[in-house]
Amino acid sequence: MQNLGSPAARTLSEEQFQCSICLEVFVEPVTTPCGHSFCKACLQGYWSHSRKFQCPMCKRSFTRRPELSVNCVLADITEQFQDTVTTNEAPRTLTRERDLGGSEGGSFAREGEVSCDDCIGRKMRAIRSCLNCQSSFCETHLRPHQRDRSLSSHRLVAPTLRLEQKVCRKHRRLLEAYCRSDHSCICTACADAAHKSHDVVSVDREWKRKMSHLNKRRSEFKHLIKERAKKLEEIKQSIKVIKSCAQKELEESWQVYADLLRLVEQSQAELVERIAAWQREAERKAQDLAEGLERELSQLRMRSTELDQLAQTQDQVLFLQSVPTMPPLLEPMDWSGVSVNTDLYVGTLRKSVSTLMDKVQEELNKLLEKELGKLQSYASEVLFDPSTAQRNLVVSEDGKQVKYEDHKQDVTEGHQRFHPALFLLGREGLASGQHYWEVKVGEKTAWMLGVARQSICRQGDVNLRPECGYWCMWLKNGEVKALSSTRLPLHLPTLPTKVGIYVDYEAGQVSFYDVKARLHLYTFMDTFTESLYPIFSPFPNRDGRNSAPLIISPIKHS
Repeated sequence: MQNLGSPAARTLSEEQFQCSICLEVFVEPVTTPCGHSFCKACLQGYWSHSRKFQCPMCKRSFTRRPELSVNCVLADITEQFQDTVTTNEAPRTLTRERDLGGSEGGSFAREGEVSCDDCIGRKMRAIRSCLNCQSSFCETHLRPHQRDRSLSSHRLVAPTLRLEQKVCRKHRRLLEAYCRSDHSCICTACADAAHKSHDVVSVDREWKRKMSHLNKRRSEFKHLIKERAKKLEEIKQSIKVIKSCAQKELEESWQVYADLLRLVEQSQAELVERIAAWQREAERKAQDLAEGLERELSQLRMRSTELDQLAQTQDQVLFLQSVPTMPPLLEPMDWSGVSVNTDLYVGTLRKSVSTLMDKVQEELNKLLEKELGKLQSYASEVLFDPSTAQRNLVVSEDGKQVKYEDHKQDVTEGHQRFHPALFLLGREGLASGQHYWEVKVGEKTAWMLGVARQSICRQGDVNLRPECGYWCMWLKNGEVKALSSTRLPLHLPTLPTKVGIYVDYEAGQVSFYDVKARLHLYTFMDTFTESLYPIFSPFPNRDGRNSAPLIISPIKHS
């Protein structure tokens, strides 16, 4: 076998491995039905240029375009040959002689470089572009522009990609200017003519301006993407927390209801045992009475029989002799006042259920203690807004106290200020999330607390109902009422001295709590469509008995 590394073998091999179109070593060799091999790109370029399906070597024509597949055997042998040449010698540049308009010198166009439009097959790198021809040429195909006088007037520029899109169709010049008025690229001739009065700058300047704006927008988008990705991660984490909290809540509910069932079963068992004990005792007492009565009844019947027999004696002497020997009559017991109480269980069930309710209330108090502990974790800083306060209301400098004064304050009126209603709002609106705050009402005899929507009318009469945008409760005339569609009295064991208010915007919930007594007072459920503001009223003084201020109290976590 001939050694491919020998000079003679290598010379022969170079001729065998050359494409007859580009005179270079095969790249993706394909073989025609007539048996000749070419580079795949060269053969496809030749057919596209000639518009005939014929072999470049033997000129054999084909009725239709043959299917071309890479000749794997020839490709492997070509690769081995190139490896052998690279190992034994430095790479050599073969002299190219192109048939069908090939060029001498230069190099092949790489990806991203401007290629010659006239080259067939593997295209050479262009060295100039012609604005008139709107084509790019390698060194060889540029020669007609240098020799032919008819082409000497053509404008040659540096090689330009997609040249046809960058040339003015009217003046055959490069689009080197930009009209900001028409938002279009133009040539210098257009700038001096149709766009003379427009704001025209160079393409380079506008490119830098637009690129700067684009980079700014890119930075903004990247920032938005980063923020959204972070928020998405927070939401996904929230979903995990929701699942975990739901599972924990279920487990706690199972435990609470198991305890309640145990209390019910225990209470029922105690009631059954108590009823059974009372039944046994009542039956014993009744049985003792029955036995005593039966003994007395037996004695009476026996004496009655004796008297009946004596009454039947006809012998007078025997009768008189028998009468003295008869025992005296027994002193009869007075049974008229004796009775058996059969209604033993009056109030028994009620007392049992009442005791059960006391135990359930203890469990409820424990739950309320935990609930308030959770609510306090949503503590929000709430301050009074003096700009909304009716003129008789005085707000402290720290914004945490408000009280009623008989004389009006010297402040400007406005649509934000309540008049004549003795109300004021908090400074910050609540448009999402969960919020909790506490208000110390102390021993005040009248007050009003709650939330109101932003768009409420603050001038004239105020109707404190959810339908009008108010979710409130008040103390008036010694009675606490929830101001729902109808004023609902809350029957409380004691009046609250500190009220907690909880708002869950998304859930549509507004709840009130007696903080000291650990008691849930009332909950409104609704749908909120705009911001909510805390609303307050200390109400007027009544003979000095309601002069204390309302105070925003700091949250003391349980």
